[in-house]
Amino acid sequence: AGIIYLSYLLCGWIVLGPYHEKFRSLDTGSECLFSLINGDDMFPTFKNMKQKSRLVWIFSRVYIYSFVSLFIYMILSLFITLITDTYYTIKQQQQSGAPTSELQKFLSECTDLPKSGVYRLDKNSCFLNCCISRCRKRHERLTSEA
Repeated sequence: AGIIYLSYLLCGWIVLGPYHEKFRSLDTGSECLFSLINGDDMFPTFKNMKQKSRLVWIFSRVYIYSFVSLFIYMILSLFITLITDTYYTIKQQQQSGAPTSELQKFLSECTDLPKSGVYRLDKNSCFLNCCISRCRKRHERLTSEA
């Protein structure tokens, strides 16, 4: 899409630049094409074309109509593709179940029971508690020595 956009931009700048103020530079030409994609400035872009040459006027009509049609259909096609792909993904997940995560796979493979001794069951099972208890013991030792 980027290559097509750049080719339309360069073509508009080269051919329509001398006849239309919105295509005098690459910056304004890009702004004009982007606003045409969004549906803005459609009428002023057509109306402001100087009628110095009938051939340029016809070219400008074909140029703008083809650009707008092509990009609107490309964007519309992209949205339709995204929506249908999401629909089929959700439909497949509902039919065959959601994919299992790495944690769910690990838990399904784990055979150790909670009472097997592998897990910590004491109240100080938090990893910060060991640091906090060491700090408390050190603080108590320093205060008792003083």
